Amino acid sequence: QLLIVALLGLAAVSATPVVQQAGAAQFSSSVTRFLEAFKSIMPCGYGNIPPLAPLSTPFYEFQFGNDDLQIVGNATNMRIEGLDSFQVLSASDYGKTGVASYDLIFPKIQMLGFAEVDGFINIGGFKMPIRRNDVINEALFDLRFVGSYSFASSLTNSSGLRMVDFQQSVYLAGVELDNWNALWDISTNNFWNQWTKIMVPFALEQIQPKISDFLYQNFFVPKINDMLANVSMQELVN
Repeated sequence: QLLIVALLGLAAVSATPVVQQAGAAQFSSSVTRFLEAFKSIMPCGYGNIPPLAPLSTPFYEFQFGNDDLQIVGNATNMRIEGLDSFQVLSASDYGKTGVASYDLIFPKIQMLGFAEVDGFINIGGFKMPIRRNDVINEALFDLRFVGSYSFASSLTNSSGLRMVDFQQSVYLAGVELDNWNALWDISTNNFWNQWTKIMVPFALEQIQPKISDFLYQNFFVPKINDMLANVSMQELVN
């Protein structure tokens, strides 16, 4: 979540200048310094922040459900590499534009581990069962985040901030999979890996229009606004 907060502070689109809070001119440079410092601590961690390069998780349980997908399972000995390889392709100057926009890319993220999953997925009105006992070996290539937002005064504290006009798009150039489901034979595993390589980027393209709304309503924007409500721009950049 800290990395997401950091990349949201990057600022590459032109916009009509607006009245800025005190300290707004230093916002972009402050975030740049934060990103550099954050990237340097990712291999070793700091305080309550665990090591993130690589990110290792001995055991993790998960559960997700809606009308089209129901899954429950766990992952063990997961290792995610490449989180510290991100590159900032462009960023605008929030102090001049009044818009914080960013273009950031992860060239490669490698995931290794083991997973067990049970559930179903709704495809064309048919519920297809999901049963997996996998050795995980996956890689995402050129995972790119392009977005923007602005600041306004908090609705609960006139001296605080809130995030507004949030937009986020996510792009993925490709996926490589060499997973092995112990419940399947060789041909089924090969077919599933090839099919998934095609479907993951396609599915991501299909949900693009909903990404901003989903993140804004359900994920980190409300939490960030709760924190920003008690922080002025001057305090934020310091």
